[in-house]
Amino acid sequence: MKKKNTILICIMVLLLLGIIIMPIGFPKGAMNNGYSKSEWTREIAVKDGVVTPKKLTSDFTIDKDGSYRLGYGWMPEGANRNKLADINISDVHFETVYQIFDSNGDQVFSTCAGYIFADTVIELKAGQYSAEYTFFTDRDSFIEFAKENVCAARDAARLADDVGFGSYGGDAVIEMHYYMSRQTAGSDPLVSIWVFLIILFLLVLTVFLSGLNKKEDYDERQRLERGKAYGLGFFTIMGSIFLAIAIDLLELLPVQGYVLCAASIFPGLMVFLAYSIWHEAYFSLKDKTGALLGMFGIIGAVNLIIAVASICDGSMIVNGRLGLNVLNAVCAVMFIEVFVVVLLKKISTSKETDEEDED
Repeated sequence: MKKKNTILICIMVLLLLGIIIMPIGFPKGAMNNGYSKSEWTREIAVKDGVVTPKKLTSDFTIDKDGSYRLGYGWMPEGANRNKLADINISDVHFETVYQIFDSNGDQVFSTCAGYIFADTVIELKAGQYSAEYTFFTDRDSFIEFAKENVCAARDAARLADDVGFGSYGGDAVIEMHYYMSRQTAGSDPLVSIWVFLIILFLLVLTVFLSGLNKKEDYDERQRLERGKAYGLGFFTIMGSIFLAIAIDLLELLPVQGYVLCAASIFPGLMVFLAYSIWHEAYFSLKDKTGALLGMFGIIGAVNLIIAVASICDGSMIVNGRLGLNVLNAVCAVMFIEVFVVVLLKKISTSKETDEEDED
């Protein structure tokens, strides 16, 4: 028993440390000081083949030399960036060439598309930079510009054919949403995803290991109640997964799909924990709940603090959709729920004991 408790405590300490460092590497994490972002919406008018304005400019500053993950995008306002295939080229009406210039006027990056959301890693020196968006509605002017600014001359015609100017719409006024972000290349969102997966594994391992005891540590009533708790937790997770799929397909909430997938696990865990704790079937007859109660409370409080910080600095929402940081709030709800259930159960048991003593 001592060995199991030591392993459990070590896992929970690792879990707590993991949750504390989880914001590191998030694209907009509270601890990622290398991140900055600009967003704006502009009306672009096309009449008789003439675009107004012909160019948009956005200035930004790089504080120190290094590798930067540059995020950039433009697409019709209200369009879903996760469903670019649903946007028709005729809805955009013009081609956009995107360029970045340093303070000397030298081009350091360029790309083009009718609509796009993408990123790349580039080396930037400290200084002032300017991002320019230049618009085209006809093939010839685009080829001339592309030969000088975007690609080699031999590739300009091929690029123009790939763009497909003949498919672009006619006169229109389009609201375009522009997006540009800079962050140090070391702050890779994949790091945060892996950290979260490790934390989730430790969380599940903690839940099951903390309830793992020899059969003789549970009486027959406890084993029956644990079976009910597992059943309720399982069906709750199944229902949560179907609900997450429906939310994602119907776009009922502005949440990233992978966040919904991860969050769908927590309701089942919460139901299992709440039911088994309240029916005195989670902890064995020999377990002491004081230390675990304190640990649950600490983990819940830490997650709550991180969630509030994410809301305050705006990192809870990425590109208009709830991102990975929202899982801190979900974790906080779960651990606080466990803390409250354990506390209420202890109070209820204490009152029942006092009443029995009075009788």
